[in-house]
Amino acid sequence: MTKVQFTSNFGMVCAQCGDLLIAPDWAEYEDEQHVLNLWSCPKCGCHFETMAAIPPIADSIQMFFPSLLVA
Repeated sequence: MTKVQFTSNFGMVCAQCGDLLIAPDWAEYEDEQHVLNLWSCPKCGCHFETMAAIPPIADSIQMFFPSLLVA
């Protein structure tokens, strides 16, 4: 069985031919924590979708603004 890597450092890798895709054709919010991305590859014509998880807002704020209190 061959393991296929679908993500890259920038964008997405085509599920069929492995070509680098920079941005999805369409993205829509499923709910507060999930985004559905629709991709199509101009090289081979493959269409596929991925689901991205969005961290809760409290975690995002804490990541960008860590506590400034020092013990």
